[in-house]
Amino acid sequence: MGFVIFFFLAWLIVSLFVVIKKKLTFAENTLVFLVVLIVSINFSWIVIEELELIKLTRSSLGYTGFILNRSIIIPILSVIHVNLLLWCHSLLMKIILFVSVVMILIGISSLANFNDITEFKHWNYWYDGIYFFILNGMAIFSYKLYTRASRNVVSY
Repeated sequence: MGFVIFFFLAWLIVSLFVVIKKKLTFAENTLVFLVVLIVSINFSWIVIEELELIKLTRSSLGYTGFILNRSIIIPILSVIHVNLLLWCHSLLMKIILFVSVVMILIGISSLANFNDITEFKHWNYWYDGIYFFILNGMAIFSYKLYTRASRNVVSY
């Protein structure tokens, strides 16, 4: 059942990304996606395999649901977050959007925990919240760094 839920969520989030009006260019979207993907894969490897703070399911469909979450849902939600953040003009709206995205990611994490895809051993939702907060901050930072670097490049 977990695979079906995460497949649907991945499909829904990718569809949402396709239909929203994007402020970022293709290169900027790609950069943010790849940065979040790299951090997400490495972080999950360290927390799950090396530190053994989270236990993964042994079911192949459950593991595929975990891979969908780690490699598609989390990075695409972060890219959507950065795109929507550029539409917000007030600081309050940016804070509300940031907190909303982190809460959605925590909700998806609790859904994985509920469906026995993951099991927290020495981990909790506060740690997940901190991780998602830092991950989305890194997405915004990578976008800002890229735009600053591309402004300084002179094209001939």
